Amino acid sequence: MRRARRLRGFTLVELMVVVAIAALLAVIAVHSLRRHVSSSKSIEALTMIQSIRAAQERYRSLNTVYLDVSVSGAWYPLDPTVPANRGIKTTFFQAPGADAHPDNAAWWQLNPSVAGPVQFGYMTRCGLPGQAMTVPQVETGAVWPATTEPWYVIEAAADADEDGILANYVASSINGEVFRKDEGE
Repeated sequence: MRRARRLRGFTLVELMVVVAIAALLAVIAVHSLRRHVSSSKSIEALTMIQSIRAAQERYRSLNTVYLDVSVSGAWYPLDPTVPANRGIKTTFFQAPGADAHPDNAAWWQLNPSVAGPVQFGYMTRCGLPGQAMTVPQVETGAVWPATTEPWYVIEAAADADEDGILANYVASSINGEVFRKDEGE
């Protein structure tokens, strides 16, 4: 009888409870990791928007207007709407003349500070006092009025999690807000 008590192990129910708890913890961990990775990708866009804002303000302090770096209307450095560019990180600046992008020289002139490779595409349109602001490609619900000051509109977009849905960010010189759409996508 004593020997039978010592050899007794876990029951099937006890093992199933342990496995269920382990599976639940694994699901929570994976979900938290995905949220953290998604959040870290959005930090790139927010940081670059602030860097572009600072560069535009430096440029305006020297030239009284903002620099329109997206004259071609193309995303820089890569177009996030092209499926081949999904999930790719690339160097923001290429040497002048070494990049075929039509806005490369203008981005070099603006010179926002960049910490490393970027995954988002960026556009920055600017205008003079009295001109209606450029309406972003992303529907923000905001009214884009004519203004008595020079202005800029910054857009950032990427398919950060490669699911076919672009995460979009829009900011302007009118206020310090950043509009976000499909940020967690």
